[in-house]
This record gives sequence, C-alpha cells and structure tokens, in this order.
Amino acid sequence: MRRCRRAALMLALLAVSVQAGRAEENECRRPPRLSEGAPPTFGRVVAAERTAFVRDGLAQPGCPEAGARCRERAYLVQGDPVLLGERRGAYLCVSYPSARSGLERTGWLPAAAVAADPSAPEPASGWFGTWKRAEAWIGITAGKAAGALAIAGSATWGAGDPDRVRRGGIHTGEIEAEAAPAAGALSFAMGESATLPVEKGDADDCKVWMRRVGPWLVVDDNLRCGGVNVSFRGVYGRDGGARP
Repeated sequence: MRRCRRAALMLALLAVSVQAGRAEENECRRPPRLSEGAPPTFGRVVAAERTAFVRDGLAQPGCPEAGARCRERAYLVQGDPVLLGERRGAYLCVSYPSARSGLERTGWLPAAAVAADPSAPEPASGWFGTWKRAEAWIGITAGKAAGALAIAGSATWGAGDPDRVRRGGIHTGEIEAEAAPAAGALSFAMGESATLPVEKGDADDCKVWMRRVGPWLVVDDNLRCGGVNVSFRGVYGRDGGARP
C-alpha cells in the first residue's frame, strides 16, 4: 500500500512539474532579455482588424493558441509600434510601450499580424537625452572619451504604492558609467572605481545592457543595481522634459 501511495505521489509531482515546465516555456510577460538570446527588433502591427493579445501558459494552460479561451481583451491596431521578441510557432512575444500612459504591455500576438520594420543603428547622438519608464529614468550625454557615452540613471521599487511611500519603504538604485555603443548596443559593469566591460565585472557588480530599437531604449540588468526588487529592465521612451 505504501509503495502504491508513493508511486501515486511521484506521478502527481511529475505531472505538476511537466505542467509548470510547459507554462514556463510559453511565458511572455517581460521585455526581451539583452544579456542572452537574439536581440529584439522594431516592428508594427499590420493586420487591418484589431489584434488581441493572447494569453500565455501561465495564465491559461495550453496557450497561446487560436480560440476564445486564450484571447485577451487588450488589443492593438494597425500601425501600432511594437518590440518584437522570441517566436513560438504562430505567435510572437511583443512589448508595446504606451506613449500615453507610460506603461508597458508584453504578451503574445499572432505572428501574421505584425511585421518587422528594420532600421539602421543609431549614431551616438541618437542615444542622447533623458529616457523614462515607470519608476526609472536614464540620462545619456557625450562622454569624455571619443565615441563614448556618459550614462546616469535612477530607479525605484514601490514608489507607486502610497502605503510604501507613507512608510518610507521605497527601494532605490542608481547607475553611472561611460561606455561606447557598437551596432546599436552597449553594455558595462560598474566596478568599485571605474566602468568595466560587462564580462569583466564580478558577479555582485551592477551589470547593464542597452540597445536602441526604433524610438526606444531597451535596458536589461542583472538585478544588482540597487535595493531589493529594484531593476532598470524595461523599454524607455525619450522624454523632452527635465529629469525627475
């Protein structure tokens, strides 16, 4: 009897593990990672009809797939700019940074509904300015060395929670470095006394990857650039105003 119970328990755990693995494979909730995998590209929605986001495997087992059970209420329309990430069968993981709300929506879209809109790498001057997303900003100016960029930024976690603000429970982080872009991308590690190539930074050093894609600045980090839960990861839009 004990053997039967143990076998049944093992089978149940295996089923849960397989289901979790499948859901993890179909997850699409975050902007593309720059530290690994293929770089994201710029694209636009080309379908004439409204294109609804499709649930991932974490929200609904078996998704993404065609049909009402996987279809979300949120949608995009023809001409909307998107950041194109990985492809899974007939679906692309895309991010849509809303210029109106400043928020970012990432999810699966039918691959047939979007098309790449390739653009040449930005010159160094194309990086200049102040870039913002929710709870973070990054300022980029000309660096001291030829072709280098001076980068400074700040991010918070919890600033959108009135209770945390009241309790002083906001976590913060900062970056400061000088690095030169190449082919529309750059990376760096913040050493104790100087900016380092990202591959030469220690495991606990703040490491940052950036890429200019279309009108956006896409950022990735190793979660070592500030307090607990603070991250610079995300898609930033250019801001014409002063730093916050």
